[in-house]
Amino acid sequence: MKNMLKWVGIVVGGLVALVLLIIVGLLAYGQLSWKPKINRDPVAIVADTSAEGIARGEYLVTSVMGCADCHSSEPGAPDLAGRYEVLEQGPMRVEFAPPNLTPHEQTGLGAWTDAEIARAIREGIGRDGRALVVMPSFNYHVLSDADVAAIIGYLRSIDPVENEIPPFDASAAAKTAYALGMLGPKSVGEPITDVQTTPAITSPEYGVYMTTLSGCRDCHGMDFTGNAIPLAEPGTPYAPNLTSHGALGKWTEAEFIATLRTGTTPNGRTLNEIMPWRVYGQMSDDDLGAIYRYLVSLPLESAGQ
Repeated sequence: MKNMLKWVGIVVGGLVALVLLIIVGLLAYGQLSWKPKINRDPVAIVADTSAEGIARGEYLVTSVMGCADCHSSEPGAPDLAGRYEVLEQGPMRVEFAPPNLTPHEQTGLGAWTDAEIARAIREGIGRDGRALVVMPSFNYHVLSDADVAAIIGYLRSIDPVENEIPPFDASAAAKTAYALGMLGPKSVGEPITDVQTTPAITSPEYGVYMTTLSGCRDCHGMDFTGNAIPLAEPGTPYAPNLTSHGALGKWTEAEFIATLRTGTTPNGRTLNEIMPWRVYGQMSDDDLGAIYRYLVSLPLESAGQ
């Protein structure tokens, strides 16, 4: 009996030691993976500061990509002047700190080159060469050279706001969760080595382009078939299926556009405010139509392609 208890103790002790070793290893991996240095030169880009370029950049920033959702602190605060908020859930603590995007020399993008800003947006790499955190560059990687130049032109045109934002940081548990992909895709994408162009507005590819920039996959899943909304409050409904197999397949293009304009579906349901329909509702009919036509063209088995 004593020998049996002895061996049970050894086995249990070994399992506890193994679990502790795994936990320590994961925590170390999270720490080492946090904001790694990326040796990659920025691609040459020159801001488009023409009236047309600035207008296009403003449209993309405010109505398509929804940059103010993260980079503005609250309603009434200076747009794109940055945000700082502490988020806590169990052992995970995140100092959510999207930076100041205004052209302030010391606290914003004023000292950045156009190429550095483009690299941050499309490739998820900061001015210091380190990986950005929770920057959705995986959506913006497709941005054409012309559109990213227009965005930079717009950011150069807005009023500079002095607002120092501390570094984005997180607890060891949150860093590990991020390293394991539990908080969404990593920001750093593949190097951009070729010229990127905007698809023709009449082409099916344009629908793919606009849907990607709008970040629809972030909530609706990689295949658009519906998904739990990341970091949403408990009890928040799933983001619905956006393929032809969901409710969207029964809507007309006009009904889809009206839903995003009004926040009310064809059957009278009010959209959850977690869905940024007020942002997307500012998009042009052409762009919303392109998104609709792309989504309803997707057969379920190939929706993620």
